[in-house]
Amino acid sequence: MKKNDKLNILFTNVGRRVSVIHAFKEAMTRLGVSGQILGVDANPLSPAYYVTDQSFPICHISNEEYIPALLDICRREEVQILISLIDTDLLKLAENRKLFSNHGIFVVISSPEVIRLARNKVLTANFFKENEIPTPRILSYAEAWQENCFPLFIKPLDGSASNFVFRIESHRCLEFLYQYVPNPLVQEYIPGQEVTLDLFIDLKGKVRAVVPRKRLEVRAGEVSKSQIVLDAKILADGQRVAAALAKRGGIGVINVQAIYTTEGEGKFIEINPRFGGGSPLSIKAGYPFPQWIIEMVLGKDLASIPGNLGDGLTMLRYDEAIFIQHDEKA
Repeated sequence: MKKNDKLNILFTNVGRRVSVIHAFKEAMTRLGVSGQILGVDANPLSPAYYVTDQSFPICHISNEEYIPALLDICRREEVQILISLIDTDLLKLAENRKLFSNHGIFVVISSPEVIRLARNKVLTANFFKENEIPTPRILSYAEAWQENCFPLFIKPLDGSASNFVFRIESHRCLEFLYQYVPNPLVQEYIPGQEVTLDLFIDLKGKVRAVVPRKRLEVRAGEVSKSQIVLDAKILADGQRVAAALAKRGGIGVINVQAIYTTEGEGKFIEINPRFGGGSPLSIKAGYPFPQWIIEMVLGKDLASIPGNLGDGLTMLRYDEAIFIQHDEKA
């Protein structure tokens, strides 16, 4: 790679993704690529807003001016790579990928089809079933009531970050939660070990990495303790899911979630086509996701890595304070 390669990378809704920002800075240094790491967020008190080289306030994602405002910032700051770090703007970015491309901005995002099936839990389940990947059964309210097969699981059809996710223990619980949870979806309850798999798919649809991580502890919907476990069965399952997503236009980092029973059977429950909260563990283990993204966009060959990286490596996350003056970047 030439030492004079230069690019600016902008992250939307940087939020708390401090580790991801640092990882991209390190990858740029390692590759000899100059440029800036930029961010936008509707909340200028987001921690990662202050670890970028520069960040900018932006309107809420639901605002019709969000895409024009984002494009204006990208053009003004000469951005070459645009990456989302949150679920809620993925579909808007996927649908407007060509608009950004026309201005020389590469949006690292999966196809609108992948985004849609990931954001709708019924479409997610249908995707798994179509590809013969085990997934929990979805029940209608009437089926859940009549079959009396508690416990069950309820969550929003289009939810994220584990908001409004509950275990249903009884008919009374079902009746209340079905009214309380927005766009409720009822599934069979699967006891077992939660596993998140970080997948990486290149621009040619080749699966470059499958990294299973046990979710040892979750706080506020995001993993706080996690451990890489290179189990052969889980790796094979993840490869099948990644290959199926690649055929639908999956690109870059995608994390999927599954539950593995004590008998070793895995049932897949979620697809998140973005960096997950636990992805810094995979990066630390040697899976160079930020470097691969930069290499993809620059048209370079992706760096090769040895197999079986990081088995047993554990991440224990904790809060760290960032101090700012009141008027800084405001």
